[in-house]
Amino acid sequence: MESSFLTFTVGSYLLGVPSDELIEVNKNLRCTKVPGSPKMIRGILNLRGLLMPVVDMGAYLNINDAKSESFCIILKVQDNSIALAVDAIGDIVTFNLDTLVLPPAHLSGQFQDAIHGAFRLSEGLLIALDSMAIVRNAQNPSVLSGINHKPLSSPI
Repeated sequence: MESSFLTFTVGSYLLGVPSDELIEVNKNLRCTKVPGSPKMIRGILNLRGLLMPVVDMGAYLNINDAKSESFCIILKVQDNSIALAVDAIGDIVTFNLDTLVLPPAHLSGQFQDAIHGAFRLSEGLLIALDSMAIVRNAQNPSVLSGINHKPLSSPI
């Protein structure tokens, strides 16, 4: 069975989300900051009357070299809308799901939830993210505040 992913970069990482959840990609969207929000929640976005959290993917995955200021990926995950702030947008690529490599067992917390696995590329890996886990964690970020996260220092 094949599945397509929208690829994007955050820092030096190539990541992907299922393309069937993609609503649109926008550049330089402004959001409203919410006092007391955790670092991973950049704010709330009002996109044509639809309110959604903006998740800074660099902060969410603790990627030190992330900028996450140029692009927002707008996703519809089940009945939830969410914006992912990322560094750059790539292509939509298709993979056979049988080739998905499961993430290492040492991942914990939001990393374990958010990383579905990886696909091998001719050079490097595409880290496939679980967008439903990101939505869940964005809706309840207090669960993550007590977790001590080490930076994501090298691809899977």
